Amino acid sequence: MTDSITFDAVTLANLYLLALVIWREARGTSFDAMKAVAFSVRNRVLHPSWWGKDWHSVITAHLQYSSFNAGDPNAVKYPQAEDPQWKAAVDVANTVYNGGATAAACPDPTNGSTHYYDRSLDENPPSWAKSPEMTHVSDIGPFHFYRPVFLGVKA
Repeated sequence: MTDSITFDAVTLANLYLLALVIWREARGTSFDAMKAVAFSVRNRVLHPSWWGKDWHSVITAHLQYSSFNAGDPNAVKYPQAEDPQWKAAVDVANTVYNGGATAAACPDPTNGSTHYYDRSLDENPPSWAKSPEMTHVSDIGPFHFYRPVFLGVKA
């Protein structure tokens, strides 16, 4: 008998959406940068608030992950199955979704971040990044990562 993994429809949908947001927002970056983007989603799921209460609502929340916003050029892009960046995004999604439950199995490289922006916006960063309610926690790949002050410091 061989080991097999069974996924229910909700898990499959969550994994697909997580991989899609990773691919849309971080394709062309390193595995570590893709993983950091995935952790920003995971950290929001773990701290339900106005940005959502589960994987689907967090990823598709209005004006949150830009690649899901109407009018964003990435919102209409979908990967091809053979795209190596898609395969990497799926691997990252699986790692963070399934392995991210314990810090030892999959440590959070973002120190609990829930927000990020691309360094290409450094001349005109998002207003939330300048808020005293946010704290800068790390830079990974082309991204600056932040967490709300109310979430405290991660050990």
